Amino acid sequence: MQLNGIQLADRHNRPSVGSKVAIRTFFLNDGAYVDPYDISGVTIFSKLSNVTPASIIDSSNGIIQSDIDQAKVVMAYGVSGDPTTLVNGVLDRHNGTCDVTGTNCRVTSQRLDNAVWFPPYVPATNASGIYRVGEGDYIAVLDGTINLSGAYYLSDNSFEVANTASSVQKYIDVWTVKLFQDSDWQVFINEFQLYNDSFLSLTEPLLLTPSNKLVNKHLTLGSKVNLKVTTELTVNNKELSQEVKNIVEDFNISDATFAIQKVNEDSVNLPARVDVATTGGVLGDMIITSDNTMVASFDTNLIDFGTSNVTAGVPGTYILTATYSFLNQKIVTKGFYFVIN
Repeated sequence: MQLNGIQLADRHNRPSVGSKVAIRTFFLNDGAYVDPYDISGVTIFSKLSNVTPASIIDSSNGIIQSDIDQAKVVMAYGVSGDPTTLVNGVLDRHNGTCDVTGTNCRVTSQRLDNAVWFPPYVPATNASGIYRVGEGDYIAVLDGTINLSGAYYLSDNSFEVANTASSVQKYIDVWTVKLFQDSDWQVFINEFQLYNDSFLSLTEPLLLTPSNKLVNKHLTLGSKVNLKVTTELTVNNKELSQEVKNIVEDFNISDATFAIQKVNEDSVNLPARVDVATTGGVLGDMIITSDNTMVASFDTNLIDFGTSNVTAGVPGTYILTATYSFLNQKIVTKGFYFVIN
């Protein structure tokens, strides 16, 4: 995936210790993506050293221990807020406090559009912030290519954390959040693994056969669904061992986009195909899963041909074409037909 134009390795796509890894998480409530009321921070620990949550979680309140051993913290991320701007006479730091009305609070959910609280990602040794990609979609970037460091805040002080997630092992990322204003703080614990860099030396060009399939075949007008296109990559070089083939076929694709066209069937007075949607427009932003499935949301309510008489209406047959990159190749799939009725 990309963040502000920078290529990142997804946590599920065999990231190496020397790569930029997207420590990404999604927050959902009642089947919908939601932004938590406040996000305190993201803390990374070694899973080998913390097999059970009891080693880092305080059983009395369910959050990270206030007197946690500093040596346990592998990396830490936070939201700094704006320490220079006054809001109602108070610095706009990320501290959760509210003004006298109780409505203007210095929490992440009320600063989603503030570029100081959620700036565009730029690689740097102090790029230890939490980045918001979309509603309920947040990323911390574990950059193994530089001497990354962050700050971990305790109840009464803070300390600098130099990134030590530099060995091949499993890690856990602990997100400390408050889901609603009146709820208690709680933690969500995920895990990821870092691998050795998969350097390969080949004596011939790779011969690849991509295979894609559209999962969605029939949609109902008025629905909003995730369009899913699966990907299988096969290496056809006979001289390569199966082990090398498995490594290559496990690489992740990138730069994926969808384009949708409406098909005007049995019409001599209308164009055969009409452009309907592209990724980032009517289609939502692209997500690539760990098995290289491309996913983008599609709201059929947003299909609008305006006043131009170029189609016979929204219901009918459509064609989806996916484009993506793999290594140095740009792959355009065949057109996949689906129906809206």
